[in-house]
Amino acid sequence: MPLEAPNLDNRRFNDLVAEARSRIPRYAPEWTDHNLSDPGITLIQLFAWLGEIILFRLNQVPERNYIKFLQLIGVERKPAFPASAELTFTLASPDTVSVVVAKGTQVSAKLKQPPSAVGAPPLPEDDKPIVFETEEPMNAIGATLEKVQVFDGINFLDYTEENKPTGKSYPAFGSRARENSAVMFGFASNNAFPTVEINLSVRVYFDPSLVRPLSCCLSENQIHAPATIVWEFWTGSEWRKLDVLKDETRALTASGHVYFRGPSSIKKDKLGVFTQPADVELYWIRAHLTESHYELPPELDAVLTNTVRATAVTTVKDEVIGASDGQPSQVFQLRNAPVFAKTVRPVEERLAGRTTSGQPPTEAEQDALDRSLREQELIKGVWLEVDEGQGFKPWEEVEDFFNSGADDRHYTLQRSTGEVRFGNGERGAIPVAGINNIVVRYYRYGGGSRGNVGAETATALQTAVVGVDKVTNFYPAEGGADEESIADTRARAPKDIKARDRAVTNEDFEFICLQTPGVRVRRVHALPLHHPEFPDIEVPGVVTVIVVPESKDPKPMPSEGTLQTVCEYLNQRRLLTTEVFVSPPSYKQVKIEATILAKPTADPAAVKTEVEQALTTYLHPLAGGADGQGWPLGEDVLYSEVFRVVLQIDGVQTIEDLRIVVDGERFDRCDNGPIPDGFLAFSDGHDITVTFTARAA
Repeated sequence: MPLEAPNLDNRRFNDLVAEARSRIPRYAPEWTDHNLSDPGITLIQLFAWLGEIILFRLNQVPERNYIKFLQLIGVERKPAFPASAELTFTLASPDTVSVVVAKGTQVSAKLKQPPSAVGAPPLPEDDKPIVFETEEPMNAIGATLEKVQVFDGINFLDYTEENKPTGKSYPAFGSRARENSAVMFGFASNNAFPTVEINLSVRVYFDPSLVRPLSCCLSENQIHAPATIVWEFWTGSEWRKLDVLKDETRALTASGHVYFRGPSSIKKDKLGVFTQPADVELYWIRAHLTESHYELPPELDAVLTNTVRATAVTTVKDEVIGASDGQPSQVFQLRNAPVFAKTVRPVEERLAGRTTSGQPPTEAEQDALDRSLREQELIKGVWLEVDEGQGFKPWEEVEDFFNSGADDRHYTLQRSTGEVRFGNGERGAIPVAGINNIVVRYYRYGGGSRGNVGAETATALQTAVVGVDKVTNFYPAEGGADEESIADTRARAPKDIKARDRAVTNEDFEFICLQTPGVRVRRVHALPLHHPEFPDIEVPGVVTVIVVPESKDPKPMPSEGTLQTVCEYLNQRRLLTTEVFVSPPSYKQVKIEATILAKPTADPAAVKTEVEQALTTYLHPLAGGADGQGWPLGEDVLYSEVFRVVLQIDGVQTIEDLRIVVDGERFDRCDNGPIPDGFLAFSDGHDITVTFTARAA
């Protein structure tokens, strides 16, 4: 039975007034006027109002105790997570060879309304600009990507228009992806081709209906590409291999970036379909398919230059958070929250790094350890230093002080609130007292679903970059999630304690999947003995996890990155003998056809809108169903329930006809809409006709 906080006193205002009036004859028999106009009754109502407030506060005591208990065992709310976007920079002059866009360059998304004037009240939170910061430095080159063509092993095909970020896609190596095929990119420039590091952003076409289940038995770095491609450049007489620094695309099967050094011996030429007199000579780079084992030939949305990853966070440097007074367990507060940073170093790794000689390190050794710790904390994303009289020294963030010694320079950070806590002298060192001697050198903050801005909205360059004319995001930002609600934390806590980070039962798989960091999964269904490739056979030792992400789309589908992240997280927690697959949901589209007679006093247009909204909500994968927690997996759409949803709308007088349509199949009146096992219902439109009968004169 679930633990529920008791209601210590459930009396309300009317109960208190009635109880007080019932006691008047016993304690004040001479008081005979009990009407509302009597001053004594007014005083009773006043005290009842105050009493109800006190009782409400009293009933919060169990709630507070419950929350404090969760804090005691280390259960905290999940912090908000920032959105990410790909920002494309355009140079002011095509004659510019290259411009460096520094890491941390800020770009803000458009406001919903113009900024307030000087002296006006601050903008509401929802109207404040969303600021994105670039995650790495980039060389923006003046050479523009003018032409794209594909050699499918036989013919050359022009895909220049399809390569533009307009939603179209094209086959990277032709429809069959034969060996020796290639996708070729022609660059135009009045200058020599830049020899700096160049970054190509490759966006692979994503069709939610073709997302395949992923096996979680291998980590991301153990997944081999299904083909071998070689990046090459044209010297004017032959193709030579490029100096590729990193390729994140797994042979153009995953969106990512390709980093290479610009070749100095590249020459302009006319190649493929661009050999006519009107065509200009271009610098050519290609991805050459040398070995092909694709199950499905890759398709590309776009390949973009001068594009870099950015995250909806803001960087803060050298923030003084206070002065130590030498007391144990001191607490300080960052000015901004939530803090966005990587996880702390595991305890095992930290303990393994301790010296075993028993002797304190020499001054040179300590300096080397401090330099290493600074680099480590900066990479993690939070760098804190304390001056204890010998200059500022770095301190290390830890999850807790259980493995900290009396001299260990450790602190904890609550990411959601920005609270910094130091040790008590036994578990973790106490900073020596000083004046403004605790400084956070570097941290980033931000997060929330507000960062999921639309395409071409991040256009305001906040950091001056000489030579850059404009910036935009051709695709919507994604991945932003709000802080976990208290109700969700309370629901998660018992499961968290039960699972203990190990997936054994179906509930464990579902719960751990919901806790995957870096993604926001709304619903999970674990199907035991279900193998995606053999759906009609029970396969021992197999678990398939269906993932439904947090989304405003009527048909939520997880991205490939979300499935991979969940896979990696589950793979670390599954039993060795369990084979786990992560799969996107399968849907059946449900449409309701109804003819409704509105009440004489109702507005037919308003009734139609409310009925359509109610039906869409009722059938929604995340907010539908009888309990509002999402349409149950494999549950039929009951005619009687749909009838009830429509009839309870204010303004509906009668329902003259109602039919359920599932994936285009129209069922008779009073027939239910069948939803097969393993499928969810969704709807994105209904056919509602509202007739109106005027009130009789």
